[in-house]
Amino acid sequence: MKLLFLLFLILVCLAPTISGRKRNSKFRQCEKMGGICRPQKTHGCSILPAECKSRYKHCCRL
Repeated sequence: MKLLFLLFLILVCLAPTISGRKRNSKFRQCEKMGGICRPQKTHGCSILPAECKSRYKHCCRL
């Protein structure tokens, strides 16, 4: 019973860190593609198919 409780406790503690890594890696795709997250009203850049944290920005390569 104690072992089951410890396994549950470890699972609860590790769940946010594992999901945070997946979320951050999704937003780091822009940097891996050679772009940066810029405001949408930026002219003269190529828009890349990667996500940024803010919905008001897009991945842009100058």
